[in-house]
This record gives sequence, structure tokens and C-alpha cells, in this order.
Amino acid sequence: MSSCSTSMSEQVVDAILVKATASLEASQMKNRKVYIMRHGERVDFTFGTWIPYCFDGLGNYMRKDLNMPKTLPRRKNSPGGWQNDSPLTKVGVFQANLIGQALLEAHVQVEHVFCSPSYRCIQSCTSALAGLQQCGQHKIKLEPGLFEWLGWYPSGIPDWLTKNELIEANYNIDLEYEPVQPSDVLTASLKESTEEFYTRNHDLLLQLLKRTTGNILVVAHATTLDTCSRQLTGGAPRSSDELRQMMHKIPYCSLASVEQVNGVWKLVDPECLPVTHSKNRRFEWNALATT
Repeated sequence: MSSCSTSMSEQVVDAILVKATASLEASQMKNRKVYIMRHGERVDFTFGTWIPYCFDGLGNYMRKDLNMPKTLPRRKNSPGGWQNDSPLTKVGVFQANLIGQALLEAHVQVEHVFCSPSYRCIQSCTSALAGLQQCGQHKIKLEPGLFEWLGWYPSGIPDWLTKNELIEANYNIDLEYEPVQPSDVLTASLKESTEEFYTRNHDLLLQLLKRTTGNILVVAHATTLDTCSRQLTGGAPRSSDELRQMMHKIPYCSLASVEQVNGVWKLVDPECLPVTHSKNRRFEWNALATT
């Protein structure tokens, strides 16, 4: 090989190393972000009283509409356990997948994934990660502290699916993760005020940020987009009336992005477009019958 060829090869190698180093440095210089996502369309809000309509006398689930899930995970308390732990509709699963696809197209990188233990949130998180093509890269860390305002659950928190039940249903749950706020902490705080709810979510997020580096994906409830961002960005907790009004502005699979800029957290434009669809009325075939 001539000295000229050797020199050219060395230049190519050097150029590749320089490009790789520059890419790594650029990645390290990116501002840290927290992506906060609401779950997708839920069965109970779409179909109303679906229990016991969709279960036989032995507690076996029966699909009654194409927008209902084909199957449900086995759980120790069925069908009663689904009363306050609704699954997603098929549309809801698709909505979440669309968000993941959009984040993939935007080249979003996620290093840690935290999720409310509500089944609809776990489904949404899994579907979003599938769209992001990162399903196998991240185990979902279940964090009870991300659950909704306890003021709406005076009789106690839902009987969520256990980690083993979720694993049996093929969800990629982190069995070794120790939550910041375990379920018993919530059980002891059922009479929390709205301000305490905001503080619960805010303190939780601060702990998650302290424990980790890189971007975080949080999948939880409509309120979470506000409760996990408001105090972080310098706002004060809202009143219960203000919280209810805010909820109506956060449709299924809404995504909020919070970015740390020079040490200050700010709400910024999400990297993906919103997902919108119109409601589809139930078709009654016998309306076509002649009378």
C-alpha cells in the first residue's frame, strides 16, 4: 500500500472519529426533558356500564364491540377489579402508538420510563414505547405516586393488577424497581387536598429527576400533565375547581414537554403533533330493517 493510500485511510478514520465525538458531545449538551403523557381512550368512559355486561356468570370476559379489547389479563379480582381500573379501547391503544411513532420521527431519546399503576396507563405506556421502537429497551417502572387525586377515591385506591399478573400478560414491568411513593403511602393519604395532590406529584418528580440522568417519559393521567409540571415551572398548585377545568383541556394521549434550560424548567412545544379524532356512534343494524 502506498504512503498516499495510508494517509487517505488515516484521514477517513480521523474524520469518522471527529464526527462521532462531535455527535456524542452534541448529545451530552442537549437540554434534559421530561415527557408527560396522558393515557388513551378508556373502555368505561366510552361504553358506560360495561360491567357486568361484558362478563358471564363465571367472571369470564366477553367482547361486545370491535372497539373493546379482545382479551383481558387474568386478575385475582375479576370482574370487580376492573370497576376502578378500566382498560383501554382499541382506539386508545392506537392513539398511544401514534404518539410513540411521532416521537420516533422526531428522534426523541428516552432513558427512563415511569408509569401510574393503572392498567390503562400501563397499556398506553407499552403502546407508546412500541411506536417509539423502544419496547425492549425499557422496563416500565410502576410508581403509585403518579396516580390520580385521591379525593376522587374516598373508598380507597383501586385494586391494581399485581406485577406478576402484568408479567403473565407480557408487560415489560421492572420487578426490581422500588417506588418513591408506595401504595401504602397513598392509602394513608386518602383525604389529601388538591394542594397536597400537586405537592405529591411534584415531590415525586423531583425525586425521579434526582435519581436519574437523561430524558424521562411519564405516562399517567390527565391531571398529571399539570401536577407534574406546574410547580416545576414555577407555578402554584391550582384549586379543585381550577383542576377540574384544566382536565377538560387535556384529551386522551395529550403530551406535555418540560425542558431544563440553564437550570430552569420550562414548558415547551412537544416534539409531536396532537392526535384528534371524532366520536363514532354505535351502529344498530336493525335500523335498516323494513317495517
